[in-house]
Amino acid sequence: MSFESMAPHEGNLETFSLATRRMIRFSIAFLVVLLLLAGIVAGSVTAVRNAADPSALLSSAPLLLTVTIAGFVTFVSMVGLLASAVVWIVSAHKVSPTGPGAVGYGGLFVALLSISLSYILPLTLLLQAGLRIGACAALLAGVVATRARIRRETGRPDLGGRRRSILQSDDWDASKWDPEVHRDIERRGRPGE
Repeated sequence: MSFESMAPHEGNLETFSLATRRMIRFSIAFLVVLLLLAGIVAGSVTAVRNAADPSALLSSAPLLLTVTIAGFVTFVSMVGLLASAVVWIVSAHKVSPTGPGAVGYGGLFVALLSISLSYILPLTLLLQAGLRIGACAALLAGVVATRARIRRETGRPDLGGRRRSILQSDDWDASKWDPEVHRDIERRGRPGE
């Protein structure tokens, strides 16, 4: 029995969908923090150049607190991305014979390489930020392209989106599922009868 003749298990599709959403969210969180830090660094450099006493600006509590919080969010995003990437790769292989495919793996590779180089090489702050932003863009492109391909393969356009609740408001309407029970409910609900 070939893989193509077997439909992916619903739980595997749900895991892939959840991992895809988390990859996208952690990538966006990482991107937002990178842009925030790039703005803070650019503003700080400008302020230091224009200030009479640069040491007073660099030791300001709001700046240090903001950079510390941004560093923590960056760390959480990186750990979340790592965990989500592992789950995403495994679940992609369970729903598709090629897993993430060349585009998915390519996005992961470019992101890993770019982020690593941005921390290892002695680059200017602008180049470091550019490499990290490019890494997020490559990762997002790979994840979204993989999701689109697996949507086509499985015929599931809702893959990657939130699923609706199993219970709907019509499920609580007794007149639709059993008119006799509905009449009994109505009869018991009226105290005068």
